[in-house]
Amino acid sequence: MSYVKKTCPICGKEFFVLKKAEKKATYCTLACLIKAQSKVEYRGMTFPSLG
Repeated sequence: MSYVKKTCPICGKEFFVLKKAEKKATYCTLACLIKAQSKVEYRGMTFPSLG
């Protein structure tokens, strides 16, 4: 198995993912994903923050 080092755009931490999942893995944790979603607007409404 081959791994790739990536950097989370929300917190800046480096993390490793499988080469196969490189394009899908963007955030290091679920918490960072939720923070990213709370910044995205969809049809004028903001996604609710769970944190």
